[in-house]
Amino acid sequence: MMTAKNIGILFPSRKSGGVFQFTLSIAESLINYTNPKEFKYWIIHYAAHNPENDLNIRTGAANFISIPQKSIAWPRKILHFLNLIVFNSSRLADNTSEIFKNITLDLLIYPTPFTYDFVRGIPSIAYLPNMMHRYYPHFPEFPFMTRITRDIVYKYYARKAAIYASDSEQGIEDIHKFLHVSLNKGRVIPFIPAGYIYKHRGMTIGEIKNTLKKYNLPEKFIFYPAQFWHHKNHLRLIQALGIIKEKYNTDVNLVLAGNAEGKYKKTAQLAFSEAKKLGIASQITHLGYVSDAEMVALYKRSLALVNPSLLGPTGIPFVEAIVLGVPIIGPDIWEVPNTVGKAGVLFNPFDPKDMAEKIYLVWQNANLREKLAEEARLLAQSITPQSHAKQWQNAVEETLKLAPASGLREA
Repeated sequence: MMTAKNIGILFPSRKSGGVFQFTLSIAESLINYTNPKEFKYWIIHYAAHNPENDLNIRTGAANFISIPQKSIAWPRKILHFLNLIVFNSSRLADNTSEIFKNITLDLLIYPTPFTYDFVRGIPSIAYLPNMMHRYYPHFPEFPFMTRITRDIVYKYYARKAAIYASDSEQGIEDIHKFLHVSLNKGRVIPFIPAGYIYKHRGMTIGEIKNTLKKYNLPEKFIFYPAQFWHHKNHLRLIQALGIIKEKYNTDVNLVLAGNAEGKYKKTAQLAFSEAKKLGIASQITHLGYVSDAEMVALYKRSLALVNPSLLGPTGIPFVEAIVLGVPIIGPDIWEVPNTVGKAGVLFNPFDPKDMAEKIYLVWQNANLREKLAEEARLLAQSITPQSHAKQWQNAVEETLKLAPASGLREA
């Protein structure tokens, strides 16, 4: 009789942002589309951020394990990083040690490198999102210590894991180039949207209107869901809308979703101040956080996704728009052209004038928008939870064959 393998998926410590959404997509794909007789899934999460209500899975399909989130004194952090550098070994006790004493996991999936919470002695797959800090060391989100920490921790995961994965060929090549780990261990597993995108994509026009009725939205708008990080490039996007207003006497309305408080506040204030200076503040609607259903409704109600982000190699909003059949206006850098294909019109994200021309082109041309939407629908046929599950299942099976000679193991 077949004994199901126990597969753990470690969720990030915060629900905000793309990493959490990506982790949802991994868990949902594997849990919903692999054989429960072969695999039993364990969702490991921080106590304050239980993803159970966010996961689109059947009741009882996974076990949930809560771990505490503890503060760590600076001396221990320093010793921890010195051990990683000198001995390629983690000596810092993690939050999960006690939790796993009574649970036997055959494999653990890390959807992102965790700085301190290493689970020792379990074969692993480590997903390394990108090495963009090496390309943009001057960006405020990549201060010196962040860059150093990323290099140390990412290298540790890439070397200790049986397999490391990234969203594109460039992602794998960058990991090899900057961290000097073997290309043979790298696997490309592209992003797909979280399950709520698929759950709500069949919304009718009436349902979309009802979902968004609490917002005073313009009749016609482009949509950008993003936290106000510097690299999200809101400022140049605002400047592009100002250029369109001045050159074409046209008001292009922009709806934004995402956090503008806390660490994002300074960047948000710069963007909104620029909009006021350019006389286009009334064209900007900022909604903050929105619900899953509202997010899908905003995509489907918009004329197009505009995403001028400077980071890559790809990005989750692009595949969300593709799956929902929404035209894309995006940057012509990294792997974005390969990701959006004919479903997008691309611009130089460092040039507000070029950005303005491409936004205006899509804004004015309904036939072009329909053509882009049709191309998105064609691409969406291959971006499914089933195909994503198959890619992850292949990686899981390969790692299990390599066990026990793999994993984040300590001497």
